[in-house]
Amino acid sequence: MVAALVAGSTDNAAAFQNARELAKVCRVLERGMGGKGQQIRIPNTKASLLCWGYMQAIQDLVVLTDEGGRRIIGACPPEQTTTLDLLHSFLAYGGSHPDVLEGNAAVAVITALQSAHPCNQLGAIRPEGRSTGTDNNGPAS
Repeated sequence: MVAALVAGSTDNAAAFQNARELAKVCRVLERGMGGKGQQIRIPNTKASLLCWGYMQAIQDLVVLTDEGGRRIIGACPPEQTTTLDLLHSFLAYGGSHPDVLEGNAAVAVITALQSAHPCNQLGAIRPEGRSTGTDNNGPAS
């Protein structure tokens, strides 16, 4: 009986079959949201919670860096970027690039974030007030 449960649970390991399914549940979430700013309300539905949880996981991943300080997924949203901002970036990108919705959901979200929040040439966000490579005191170290 345990083998049957394990075998059955591996049939649908992906949360979504493709990015179109994710976009569909995220649009439902977007339409059902209420509130503003830091005080938003999301509907207590499976679809809304799946989308919100997915975007929160992406928000956690987007800040990961390699040993050189470069963002691993190649997107560099500002620190104040919210889960809602990521959701809007994904839906906007999917709306203007419908072909990306046929593929993997994670790839589509990451591609949307790379487009909306590109990194500098070094793969990182530039520190505020600094230019690339030099400052008022000469070359950056």
